[in-house]
Amino acid sequence: MLWNQRRSFTRLFSAAMIVMGTALLGGVLLWVSGAVGRALALAPAPDTDLEKSLKKATVDGKYAMLLHQFKAEKDADEQGEFSDYGFRNKTEYGDQKDLPKGYWVYVQPYWYIWGERTETVREKRAWGPEQATGEPNVVNLGTDDGNAWASKTPDEEDEWLLLEYEEPIQPVGIVIHETFSPGAVIKVSVFKFDGTEVEAWKGADPTAAGTGSGVSEIDLKVDFKITRVKIYIDSKNVAGWNEIDAVGLKDKAKKVYWAKYAAATSTYAPPYPPDDLTASYEERISKLEAENKKLRKTVEELKKQINKKEK
Repeated sequence: MLWNQRRSFTRLFSAAMIVMGTALLGGVLLWVSGAVGRALALAPAPDTDLEKSLKKATVDGKYAMLLHQFKAEKDADEQGEFSDYGFRNKTEYGDQKDLPKGYWVYVQPYWYIWGERTETVREKRAWGPEQATGEPNVVNLGTDDGNAWASKTPDEEDEWLLLEYEEPIQPVGIVIHETFSPGAVIKVSVFKFDGTEVEAWKGADPTAAGTGSGVSEIDLKVDFKITRVKIYIDSKNVAGWNEIDAVGLKDKAKKVYWAKYAAATSTYAPPYPPDDLTASYEERISKLEAENKKLRKTVEELKKQINKKEK
């Protein structure tokens, strides 16, 4: 009888250990599952998803020349997954400072600020940043030529030139056509699809100052696709207007892609007067649409509350 009791106890103990082991294993698996889930939630979105978001933010090609991009996850509560907000002249937004004026589009969780509406057809201004788009077309090299971009002043401040390309490229090099007072390029950076700026090269311009003109070919270290490149100009230390005619990106096959759109710190060209007037009207319309959207949301929430009380 004692032996039977011991055998029963052994069976009960073994069963209890199996139950405890199963529960412990289940708990571990649940913790691991939760940890993996949290890690995936915190992990950055794949480049392919961000590339799709960037394309969506153009609103079927309505906007171009991305000036700035920043993350604002909480804005999804108000803007939803997508919102073509329109023109804004804000210089600050949350913790974002010195924002450019432009057309705002929200694709969760990012705001995209665009510089141009593609439907607006403009003539190229002499010395405007748009002169740095397309293939090189300055004939008289070493002379001050309106077919190249020039900053507002020759040497008062350091400058940058931002260029956008039609399709994503993984560049291995950059070709900069410097047509007047060359030798001022000191850094080249590129942008990831999440808006992060990454330094791709820094050093002395391959084209020496005082040579009249030159083509600076620079190798870039980039292991991802891009649509934007930014060139930094050491204008203060290289005398004269450091004019740039064209900027090409080279891929692994050595094919050269020329910029489609451009923006700059400043330009010697006069502004586009009609654009300011159009933008002013668009900003007012955008504000009215945003207020109307908020009002509709408030009405919907009130309706839900009333329906709950009636039930």
